Amino acid sequence: MLRKLIFIVVLIFCANFLFASKTVIKGFAKGFGDQELSVYTFTDYITNNKKHLGYITINKDETFSFDVELSSISKIYLKIEDKTTWFFAEPGSVYNISLSYSEEFNKGRIYDKQMSLKFNFPAPNELNQEIKKYNQKYDAFFDENYLLFVKRDRSVEPKIKAFKTKMLKEVESMKSDFVKNHIIYSIAQLETTIDVSYNDNQTGKNSKNTKANLYLEYLDKKPVLYNNAEYMTFFKDFFKSELKDMTMQVSGLDVIKAINDKASFKAYNTALAKYPFLEQEEFKQLFGIYGLLRIANDKYFTRKNIISMLNEQKNGSIYPQQKIIASEILQLLTEKKLDKGTTPPDFKLYNQHNELISLQSFKGKYLYINFWATWNIPSQKEMKVMETLYKKYGNDIEFLSICTDNNIDKMNNFLKRNPTYTWKFLHIGKNQKLLDDFSVATVPTYIFIDDKLNIISAPAPRPGGSAERSTEENIEKYFFEITKANQNSNPFK
Repeated sequence: MLRKLIFIVVLIFCANFLFASKTVIKGFAKGFGDQELSVYTFTDYITNNKKHLGYITINKDETFSFDVELSSISKIYLKIEDKTTWFFAEPGSVYNISLSYSEEFNKGRIYDKQMSLKFNFPAPNELNQEIKKYNQKYDAFFDENYLLFVKRDRSVEPKIKAFKTKMLKEVESMKSDFVKNHIIYSIAQLETTIDVSYNDNQTGKNSKNTKANLYLEYLDKKPVLYNNAEYMTFFKDFFKSELKDMTMQVSGLDVIKAINDKASFKAYNTALAKYPFLEQEEFKQLFGIYGLLRIANDKYFTRKNIISMLNEQKNGSIYPQQKIIASEILQLLTEKKLDKGTTPPDFKLYNQHNELISLQSFKGKYLYINFWATWNIPSQKEMKVMETLYKKYGNDIEFLSICTDNNIDKMNNFLKRNPTYTWKFLHIGKNQKLLDDFSVATVPTYIFIDDKLNIISAPAPRPGGSAERSTEENIEKYFFEITKANQNSNPFK
């Protein structure tokens, strides 16, 4: 039996490898010549963690081409500077697209800036076109019935039923299972916008919008669609409090013991088997993993046991995608790479004089790092404050600005235009992983490190924090205390 099981697992991994195909993303990026285009996808739709697939520099004529290996339909995110867009990509396909950016459309947006994406040669039945057509109908339906939705009563139920009937009729003629499931499970989410329970008599005996019926229609004996965001969103919403609710019943005592006393996923899985909606093994184990995520911060459950059980699944699950999900959840629960007192990742970057400088070279002084970009207005504004702080505290605090632009010439030209910025400047170069290492989601981002190269604060308060952001701590308070301590320890200062 064990030999057969090992053979099946190996076969699954080989199949994934054999069927991975090169997908090409190419086209034009209007106004972004010589900029850097980063490409991401999701590791999974339980944690929604993103995986960086790589990056390229857009040509000066605004053309680009990027190849990526995909084994299944994936949601692809494209990012230029702080601007993003996305689409679905199929393995082995070629996507010829045009990217552009409208200041007017993004007026008022600070962080969520969106690029426009246009398919240059769209085929009517291509999955992005099919999903776009459906999304337009969905949006029109929601807008038309918005007031009924916000009432949060049953008055919208007949409208949802009519929309569902119409859409499911259209689904029958579609060839793509991915598109079909995208539509089906987005409708399932619509049905859960009405508060549902297992026994709901609010609309009388003819109502079918109960949790039990929704489970039977959308989840019971259905395949687990790991790579379909709409399915996984419905799954998460449907079961968001289910495990906690189960453990509050007398019948859930064995589930609690499996977690708090035994710290065993095997025992936990056995305890879950008595529930009739968890008959399918793969489905049950996914429910179990997701349930552990939902209770990980609950004071009534032992967190270290939950981590141990997730490690059990990460290393021992027979379902490859569940291994990935368990691993990603563990990362969320245990990652402490930038906690106070931890050692940050080392790096070696070039300055404007083409000299390679390492993080280790700053050991012995407190270090205030900011990640910035020449195109980012807040970065440039706060440079003025940085200059003031550097003149005031530069003897005791080292200042380091890491430019995230795609081209070092942009940093060098910026420094030529600003000759009074005399602290240390480095360019990120091809070390884009550094942004992930320091959890830089937006610029500017600041990191404060002590003289032994241990994290004090990440992200750290921004310069001028108290003046422009009244709720944010002022970094200058730290600088003043360090300078005062150094003067007290050295009377000759």
